[in-house]
Amino acid sequence: MATCHSPIPEATLLDYWARDLVEGDEVDRVEEHLFACSDCSRRLEQMTSLGKGVATLVRQGRVSGIVSRALLNRLQRDGVRVRLYSLSPGETVACTVFPDDDLVVASLRADLSGVQAVTLSVTGPEDSAMGKVDEVPVSASDGEVCWALAGAAVRQMPSMRLRLTLTTAGDFPSVLGEYVLDHTAPTPPMDRP
Repeated sequence: MATCHSPIPEATLLDYWARDLVEGDEVDRVEEHLFACSDCSRRLEQMTSLGKGVATLVRQGRVSGIVSRALLNRLQRDGVRVRLYSLSPGETVACTVFPDDDLVVASLRADLSGVQAVTLSVTGPEDSAMGKVDEVPVSASDGEVCWALAGAAVRQMPSMRLRLTLTTAGDFPSVLGEYVLDHTAPTPPMDRP
């Protein structure tokens, strides 16, 4: 069995799988390579299988954390129900979760120029620490960090104000943005006589 001497980079393969490559020469080049190369085709198959598994885990409420826009878009195309809230630095957004939401995502916009990794800190009522995600790799071209929570977990949360702080990662962090989510707990369905 021959080994591929010029494998498609993982990022390009992921973009192809997520359908985030711009139609044209690059898509044609990737497809031509995939048709001729069993190694890269097998890698794409593995990525597809993994993607289906991730979608299943999301529907089961077992996925949370930082996700890429490409993965988020692919999950939506695969039928995962996503509620998305977009925030700019300094912005406060009212939010909630609905019964059929599989995933609730806060898209935190920021100027990521020159930034390689970020830290997201989440605080709740009375400045209680609720979570922290360190050393998240970012790309300046993304211009956002997407924080995802399982819809089932958000449905269990009481009404509260969450403060999200995005900083550069490293020994000397600087604030890239502060955001506020005013979460309203879902109203339980009324019992009918």
